[in-house]
Amino acid sequence: MTFDTLDLRWEFWDGEEDTVLILVNGTPLVELVRRWEDVAAQATGERSLAGSYAGLPRQFAAEIQTAWLGEPERGNLLSNFVGERVALLECGCGELLCWPLVARIEVGEREVRWLDFQQIHRMKQEVPSVRPNRPPAPFWSYAGFGPFVFERAAYMRAVRSLGWASTDS
Repeated sequence: MTFDTLDLRWEFWDGEEDTVLILVNGTPLVELVRRWEDVAAQATGERSLAGSYAGLPRQFAAEIQTAWLGEPERGNLLSNFVGERVALLECGCGELLCWPLVARIEVGEREVRWLDFQQIHRMKQEVPSVRPNRPPAPFWSYAGFGPFVFERAAYMRAVRSLGWASTDS
């Protein structure tokens, strides 16, 4: 089996706190998602929203170490999403809950899979809206996006490296 590659590093972000740059097979995850979302966003007249993400800030380094290693825990802001999904990217404005991209992370014996991606504000509405006066947001499908399958040992090294890496070196 051929595995996808994952490279994670801290990146300086617009004079703010460092953020995680996620490269999947050498391409930034933000760019892969932008390409995928562009079709749905254009169809719903929301093209400016496609790919409007940023990496998670360094303040979430400890949460990344657990949530991305398949150990979601109560109180971990990255694990607060529907269907056991965790945040991989936050909104480009820098606010996690504003516009996060989430996915399920399955950690197996030999591989780690990122699958079932969702933009939480463009999910299928399975329950009636709590705001009946507002029309439901359009649904964006991520069927066919991913899964990304990483070799477990390489994945674990990449995620753990965020705990000690610095942009100062």
